[in-house]
Amino acid sequence: MLNDDKYAALVDLEAHAAWPLRSCAVTNELGTLLVDPEVFFTPGAEHEEAAKTVCGGCPVLGACRSYALGGTGWWESDGIWGGMTVEERRAERRSQRKRRTRDARQGEQRPTPVENWMPSPAQEALLQVLADCPDLRAAADTMSTPFPNTRWVYSQLCEQLGLHQDELPVAEVVKQAAARCADSLATKERMGVAA
Repeated sequence: MLNDDKYAALVDLEAHAAWPLRSCAVTNELGTLLVDPEVFFTPGAEHEEAAKTVCGGCPVLGACRSYALGGTGWWESDGIWGGMTVEERRAERRSQRKRRTRDARQGEQRPTPVENWMPSPAQEALLQVLADCPDLRAAADTMSTPFPNTRWVYSQLCEQLGLHQDELPVAEVVKQAAARCADSLATKERMGVAA
């Protein structure tokens, strides 16, 4: 049964100008669907990839994804919607909640990056471990340090790079940190050569 929010979202989706042209509704000249609707609800990686391929060129992909992700905490409980699996939709909703929480807590202000930043010894050790396995809990286990300590070092690292802690995946933060270290070293070398 559809609640009011879900019904309104479905009405919006069906009112989309390209709704009749959606990829999952393409028919042959006899009116037979070219894509079996069951492909969107049959479990298994092969079916998921087939469904995502159909979704890939759909003119209502964005609207369908917005419908599936919802605005008030619901989403379609199974199947491929908007080119996303159930797990991908759950992860996206978690990510959206984190962004909203962070934005509410920190506003739109970005941390100011530290000029000529170089990692502290604790940050350097963490970056080395994260380069092999970009997971904070695994890094804490590898370094035999409590997770809250590892998370705090990571949060300080992000802040010094001018990032919100949950803005980017850990692997991307590690790449940015490496690039900033290289830039800082190059700047120091130029200053040393000029002196």
